[in-house]
Amino acid sequence: MEHLKSSLDITFAQLSQAGAKSENQDTIGARIPDGTLLTYKGIAIAIADGVSTSAAAKQASQSAITGFLGDYYATPDTWRTQQSATRVIQSLNRYLWGLGANSPRQEGLLTTFSAIILKSNQVFCFHVGDSRIYRLRHGQLEQLTRDHTQKIDKKTTYLTRALGADDILEIDMQTHELMIGDTFILTTDGIHDNIQHKSIESLLNAYSDNLEDACSRLLNQALENNSQDNLSIQICRVNNIGAASQSDTVSVLSRLPFAPLLSIGQTLDGLCVKAILQESERSQVYRVEDADGNSLVMKTPSSHYSDDIAYIERFVMESWIGIRLNSDCIVKVVTPPKPRTFLYYLTEYLKGPTLTHLIKERAPLDIPDAIDLITGIIKGVRAFHRKDTLHQDIKPDNIIVTSRGPVIIDFGSSWVAGISEVGVAFERDHVLGTLDYSAPEYRYGAKASSRSDQFSVAILMYEMLTHKRPYGEAYGKAMHLKAFQKLRYRPAATYNPLVPYWIDKAIAKAVSIHPEQRYESFSEFLLDLKRPNPLWQNPETQPLLQRHPLRFWQVLAAMGWFIALMLLLSTAPKAISL
Repeated sequence: MEHLKSSLDITFAQLSQAGAKSENQDTIGARIPDGTLLTYKGIAIAIADGVSTSAAAKQASQSAITGFLGDYYATPDTWRTQQSATRVIQSLNRYLWGLGANSPRQEGLLTTFSAIILKSNQVFCFHVGDSRIYRLRHGQLEQLTRDHTQKIDKKTTYLTRALGADDILEIDMQTHELMIGDTFILTTDGIHDNIQHKSIESLLNAYSDNLEDACSRLLNQALENNSQDNLSIQICRVNNIGAASQSDTVSVLSRLPFAPLLSIGQTLDGLCVKAILQESERSQVYRVEDADGNSLVMKTPSSHYSDDIAYIERFVMESWIGIRLNSDCIVKVVTPPKPRTFLYYLTEYLKGPTLTHLIKERAPLDIPDAIDLITGIIKGVRAFHRKDTLHQDIKPDNIIVTSRGPVIIDFGSSWVAGISEVGVAFERDHVLGTLDYSAPEYRYGAKASSRSDQFSVAILMYEMLTHKRPYGEAYGKAMHLKAFQKLRYRPAATYNPLVPYWIDKAIAKAVSIHPEQRYESFSEFLLDLKRPNPLWQNPETQPLLQRHPLRFWQVLAAMGWFIALMLLLSTAPKAISL
């Protein structure tokens, strides 16, 4: 999505010295990219202080900083910043822990680690140990992190948390909104243990226009105060936050005009229209052929939205999402054979019926066939989720059943975590999926998650087995939580007696109105579809009390009345005959 260009701008300085020690075991680093990396990944600044009691303190801190600054930018740009950073930090921790555990003397490679990532109009903080992150705002200095230390006595303090200390690592994380003029300061304990908080604040304010001088002054002040440790400091001042302005966005998006409505036989950029597959209020979809006779699918935006920036961003994002996904169960986005002169994107042309058509012609499907199809659909949806992306419009019309299995198409409603963090100066277009298949939380205002896609997938499974939907027609009309809570799941066996009880229970769990009652993962759902869950016995083998508690008590009460009546009759006086 080249139209999203960050305007984030900073002034940065850093300084590190061994000080009174013979070796500098601190490591500092930063990466200030441009272009798309600046937009989707932001600016990363990190500091580490190797624990001097460990065998290779310098190696530990260097591995942490170089590894973080390299690996963070290699993570998918669809991921949330916190997801990308924490996965990299956890991986570095396991690496250092493994090196220490496998060393001849099993001496650890330990280091503190603190980092900030500035992205769009936010700053993300990550912290382990006793290095620190400060923020100077409106002249007031605030320590954002807390030291992971335990004081034993007046002279002895131990680290309670460090990279490489254990295979399991807890990372402190924070997110803050950026303001122009915010200044972030990262220090090791050689600096902040030897200068009072107010003195740091005064020096930063005094040298706010020259960050290199500020670094030098603070380092020298710590030395004058008899610092006996390595000394490292990084200072970053925010000159402009990263939200793209509306005018910038308009100028980039306006470079390609909207394509006109096309008819069969017309040619656009060397692509000849062979069929009109769909025309809706929001877009047009055509089957086209290139010069070599290869069939492709072309999607063009509707001219009704030619001046709608949010709509244009949403349309351009569709192809951007597709390019970043790689699965046989997801339609592939294709590079145009010639440079585009209009706004559109191309995908491969898939031969086969939609799942809608298959359900109409064959439902109820045989259970093995339905499970095979749902397995492929889940494989595709999980590919979205691995990129921290929700499809949000899983429905039969968006599944094409091909010779390679079911393939998910259409990214028009997809939500990408990494993009949602990129600020823009307009309200984004949030396209809701089809009501009959979208999860309830979209309508009653709860947070969407991977379990929202799970709900839609489970609806497909139910429909393949029954040609019905589990909550009937009332589901599409419900718009608030109370209305959803009144709905009752209709067992699939009601419409198809061949559906096993355990499959019915698995579907019921996956389409629960409340997301927290659904499966934690697709793998659990799929496992329960493929083999009986021992927790769900066939109702015919369950005691009456578990199957029909009301009927149980009714029968018990009736038996009580019957026994009482028999006792009454047996004790009544008999008539004397004359």
